[in-house]
Amino acid sequence: MKIIDTDVLVVGGGPTGLTLSNVLGRAGARFVLVDRKPSTIGEPRAVSIDDESLRTMQAVGLSEAVMKDVVPGYGVHYFTRHGGRCFGKVIPTASEYGFPRRNAFRQPLFEATVRDGLNRFASGQVLFGHTLESLEQGERGVTARVSAAGEEIEIRAKYLVACDGGRSPIREMLGIRMVGSTFKSRWLVIDTEDDDDTFSQMRVYCDAGRAVVDVPGPHRTRRFEILVHPDESAEAIMEPATVRKLLMPFRGDRETNIIRKTVYTFHARVAERWQEGRVFLAGDAAHLTPPYAGQGMNSGVRDAFNLGWKLAAVLDGRLPERVLDSYETERRGHAWALIRLALNLGIVMAPSSRLSAFLWQAFFTFAAYVPPLRDYFLQMKFKPKPRFREGLLGPDDGLGKRSFRGRMLPQPMVRTPDGMKVLLDDLTGQGFSLVQYGPVGGSRLADLGHPLWNSLRCTRVHVLPAGSSMPVGQNRGSLQFVVDENDVFKVPLGGCVGQILLLRPDRYVAGAFRAEEQSQFATAYAVQLSINQPGECAPESRKVTEVATSPHV
Repeated sequence: MKIIDTDVLVVGGGPTGLTLSNVLGRAGARFVLVDRKPSTIGEPRAVSIDDESLRTMQAVGLSEAVMKDVVPGYGVHYFTRHGGRCFGKVIPTASEYGFPRRNAFRQPLFEATVRDGLNRFASGQVLFGHTLESLEQGERGVTARVSAAGEEIEIRAKYLVACDGGRSPIREMLGIRMVGSTFKSRWLVIDTEDDDDTFSQMRVYCDAGRAVVDVPGPHRTRRFEILVHPDESAEAIMEPATVRKLLMPFRGDRETNIIRKTVYTFHARVAERWQEGRVFLAGDAAHLTPPYAGQGMNSGVRDAFNLGWKLAAVLDGRLPERVLDSYETERRGHAWALIRLALNLGIVMAPSSRLSAFLWQAFFTFAAYVPPLRDYFLQMKFKPKPRFREGLLGPDDGLGKRSFRGRMLPQPMVRTPDGMKVLLDDLTGQGFSLVQYGPVGGSRLADLGHPLWNSLRCTRVHVLPAGSSMPVGQNRGSLQFVVDENDVFKVPLGGCVGQILLLRPDRYVAGAFRAEEQSQFATAYAVQLSINQPGECAPESRKVTEVATSPHV
């Protein structure tokens, strides 16, 4: 029997597993990706990718390749019914994280691109067409057996991450239940190619009789999602004559090139726990999100980045194993907040009665005449911003509502001393960084000498306000001065001049401090990271439960 030794075994080659593998590979960690499918998917599934996911693609060096198959910045128009009145619009124009908030894409193209990205890493192996047969875990790691065409392989890994979907066999073998909402809704999903509709925005027909969603995609593709009534069978509604009848109001007698049709049952559930010893759940294995907010796949990408950088830091010896406990602490609340958002949007998109439809439509019509309320919806401010209250965070910085502690830092386009214009993340790099905003005379980054910053391998970037002159001769070592080209930092950080932000590898702010407070902050954060001395990890004595089963993935 062939034996493979690795650091992380990733089971599931969808968006979550592929992203996680790229995060690990980018950090030089050893990984093996296993999926029972012969390759990445060929049929369309998710159709919306957000700014946070694209920022993650930037972090793993794939944003340019992914963006080739993305329609950036599309919005949503809400109609009373087909041919009815448009009573509301969502047209986000902000790109505070460096990318448009809402973008159309095709999952097969995305998966193929991210899969190709794994070819860059000598530290990884990709095994499509391989089925997980069993796993055991002990004090030092996980042992799994996979098979392909009669051949068995034993994979020995320090950790296993189950990215194996909503019906996760690994979650089942661990005895982890899905809990939460009892919501369940069925929709007929129809994907088309060679589409001749030039309307570039998503249409939602909020008809109490039968809700319909019409989503444009890249390369002349389009998706229709049509509510299935409880008394209708999946087989009957997918009959060609029925499909033609359902599409008639939108397509008329025009030819429609249907490449896929299926009935999905949407759920809203969360796993009762996301970790069992050395095994972690991520993506749909950890949470199921209705598609109304377009956040199901994006939540999985967030899981992958959050867990991936922590696994890489632990495997590299920079952080102790205990920091992995923060994965569920940080991700669970935000994942559930997006599930609630999807459920609330579902009430508007698929009203349960004509009265409900009338009341919601009247509210949105009224909101259009109230600028603050109108902008709240137009700019998608209703989407819960990622925010950690607990986890790998430093002490309270005392900034109150202005604080970025636990929040994702905006990403401006910046100008470097040589005149290049780049996104900020391309300068802060893959690890921790220290970021300050304000005039050059107030820069204190060069004065920071606490050993924790070297232990965390921090880069140092001082962002100057738009229009500032670049200082001469002050870029040295890990310290860089750049200019915020469009004043993206002015509003969120203008009141924090003099504060230094500690930015984590996933672009979340661990905390803020003034230069004279660095010792107190660094000492407190080292404790939070369970580091006894800078550069030295605390010993671990994690107890791991034995698991031995033989389900098929």
